[in-house]
Amino acid sequence: GRIQRFRGGARSMDIQTQLKEATYDLREAERTESKRRIADKAADFLNESRSIYIDAGTTCVQLAKLVPDENIFVLTPAPYVALELVQNRVNVKVHLIGGQLNRDTLALSGSYSKSYVRNLNIDLAFIGASACSLKNGFSCGDYLEAELKKTIINKAQKVICMMDVSKLNSNMPYTFARPRDIDVLVTDHPLPESYRKMMQRSNTVCL
Repeated sequence: GRIQRFRGGARSMDIQTQLKEATYDLREAERTESKRRIADKAADFLNESRSIYIDAGTTCVQLAKLVPDENIFVLTPAPYVALELVQNRVNVKVHLIGGQLNRDTLALSGSYSKSYVRNLNIDLAFIGASACSLKNGFSCGDYLEAELKKTIINKAQKVICMMDVSKLNSNMPYTFARPRDIDVLVTDHPLPESYRKMMQRSNTVCL
């Protein structure tokens, strides 16, 4: 089969949709340094807003560690993110979205989550992605989580997607965003040319 090389590795270009995401514990142990590097770059945007959404995921936990102890409203569907934010911080206001807990991703989602979010104003959203392909855009493995991500993207003034390049040329069952929906894409290594051009056409800033 065909492969596509990128800095840090290579991936088959013969894309098959993965049906299930790896468990949180497994993902937490993978590509730790890449996730820290992505979080460090994304953290530069934290000072732009007082109302922030931080998605579920291991990269998002790394970002939560960098949130300053200031008067900031943070909304999250992730218990691990919420726990990180309340440790040694007295000024950050943490709102944990309720809903159904996914045993693999440890994220809360569902109809209650969407209804709750619709009543909130979000300046800045940090979104994670499980997969990305040229044809299908950004995707994840759970329908309820995809619907919540869509709702957040529609509400937020600016959307920042954090994703390491190992997730390129892959699909999960549920697309939640196209490049035009993402204002900034933060990765650990430069994108392959085909993806870079796709982001440029959508006016998505790549970092």
